[in-house]
Amino acid sequence: MAGKTGRILIVDDEPRDVATIERAGTALSLEVATLDHTKAFERLVTEWTPDIVVLDIGIPDRDGYALLGVLGALGFKGDVIIISGVSQQDLDIAAQAGRMRGLHIIGTARKPIAYHAIHAVIKQAEAAK
Repeated sequence: MAGKTGRILIVDDEPRDVATIERAGTALSLEVATLDHTKAFERLVTEWTPDIVVLDIGIPDRDGYALLGVLGALGFKGDVIIISGVSQQDLDIAAQAGRMRGLHIIGTARKPIAYHAIHAVIKQAEAAK
């Protein structure tokens, strides 16, 4: 990304997975913000304007599908990666729900998050910019 540092927002309540995703983002020279709750979600998306949102659909304080709805309602134009400890089938359903809300879902990942897998998805998104 010439002239601009990309931004990635990680919304997850599991420190190990957050650390893995944060390490991948940092390795790709992205500015990283993390949330282990969703209270500041709308504010960060609108004011900090991330290029990528990594969203745990199983975050305890608000349903991940509701957060996909928030992103859609805000007209979020960045990339979305959906993560969770659920089955791949459930992740695929969540991805489809995001696409139905007009979101650009670039991938899914099952927990625990594997560094090389999440790094590859983020790198692909950044290369496409």
